[in-house]
Amino acid sequence: MAKTHIIYNVTISVDKNITSNWMNWMLNEHLRDMMGTGCFLGFRFCELHTEQDLGPTYTVQYELASQGDLDRYEQNFAPEMRAKGAQLFGEKALAFRSTMTVLAKGELRDQ
Repeated sequence: MAKTHIIYNVTISVDKNITSNWMNWMLNEHLRDMMGTGCFLGFRFCELHTEQDLGPTYTVQYELASQGDLDRYEQNFAPEMRAKGAQLFGEKALAFRSTMTVLAKGELRDQ
């Protein structure tokens, strides 16, 4: 059986008036800080599109090798990371967090 990975998913609703500043922070600081923890294998940063107009909404999916890496992140790094975002943006960038276990993955490519 293939080795399973954990996905730590963070979905963020951002006030349209701060989207530019928030995006700049995400791309130039936060994502680098998250990867700098050594807990994550990689990430995917996406803009979320839905049928409802939810306003600017984004998702970051961080891949981890194990539940232990997620536990280490939660215990040693998460409080500081969350506090930094809250200090900068308050309730203008609201996050919802979830985890997923990868059961299978693959890619289709044109030949």
